[in-house]
Amino acid sequence: MKKLILILCFALALTACKDEKKAPETQVKPVIKIGAIIPLSGPQAAMGEAAKAGMQKALKEKTNSNQHYNYELVFEDNQAKLQVMPTLANKIILQDNVDALATITSAMARVIAPITDEKEKVLYNFSIEQGDYERFGKYTFTQGMPIDAIADKAEEFLTQKGMNDILIFAENIGIIGSLTTYLSKNLSEKNIRHNVNTFNPGERDFRVAIEKAKAEGYKYFFTFGFPPERTIIRKQLVESSVTNDYIYSFCMDLEKASDDNNNITTVTYNPGPSEFVESVQQEYNIDSTFGSAVFYDFVSLMIEAYEALYKNGEKPTAEEITTYIHGKKKYPCMSGICIVNENGFITNDPVFRTFQNGKWQTIGE
Repeated sequence: MKKLILILCFALALTACKDEKKAPETQVKPVIKIGAIIPLSGPQAAMGEAAKAGMQKALKEKTNSNQHYNYELVFEDNQAKLQVMPTLANKIILQDNVDALATITSAMARVIAPITDEKEKVLYNFSIEQGDYERFGKYTFTQGMPIDAIADKAEEFLTQKGMNDILIFAENIGIIGSLTTYLSKNLSEKNIRHNVNTFNPGERDFRVAIEKAKAEGYKYFFTFGFPPERTIIRKQLVESSVTNDYIYSFCMDLEKASDDNNNITTVTYNPGPSEFVESVQQEYNIDSTFGSAVFYDFVSLMIEAYEALYKNGEKPTAEEITTYIHGKKKYPCMSGICIVNENGFITNDPVFRTFQNGKWQTIGE
């Protein structure tokens, strides 16, 4: 009897095991970490915060539960200091394990390109490069606006405003020289009377040049440069009885645009349609400047590439991501139309904005 009971119990146990359903295993998606080394404190914090907002906005709008990967953002603050870039690059790659990263300018990117090449990571950066741009990293891409495109848009702005007799104060520094050369050529082709008065960083007295320009009949005055010289020129123009309506400032250091004097119109370049600029302002309480749209494009492009190249839970290599980006050639982006050149320079459309009395206005979309 005892044997029979044991046999029955054993049979029941086997039946229970057979009928028991195995709990489904939860599939864990691989995580793609997209990083950025940007100024989040210090004098260029506004630029870095704009870039961060663009990345956060892209992550929110471009990810969903049906994708093959989970995506995370990682940020490092470089305080706009070139010398800290190698240390931060090693940290964000080795400790934070990012798969792709970006930084603000090509000057920053050039410092860490040897590291990203060695570790086989895609490196993205924003800059304005001249026509002789050359690739400086195997997996590096630079997105920006060519100097001639900005000059074309500047000439279009002046023409639409009906300006003539223009005196341009141009600082002899960086890309300002190339920009004013292109602009002067465009103005000459349009038969717009103008003159370019170049000055060196450190100059403080522009009154003689101002009075000479007034005597020669120049009516509008543009300053192309950086503070403090730009601020000094505007102040001396006002002191020379030039009214604010005839003073314009072309601002390339966008985070300083709001420091310009009231009633003086500051002209800046900024990719991204007005709807995007306004949405960044509303969602993150920060002006988008040029960084938001470009870094939105960066995250969007990375997510698109990783999803397109998914292979059985493994991560695509930097070489595969690079090949994918080159294959796009031309595509719509938040910055307008992006064109991928063979040298790794991704050009996009410049959009001009004006800033006056605390208010931004997008023009020339």
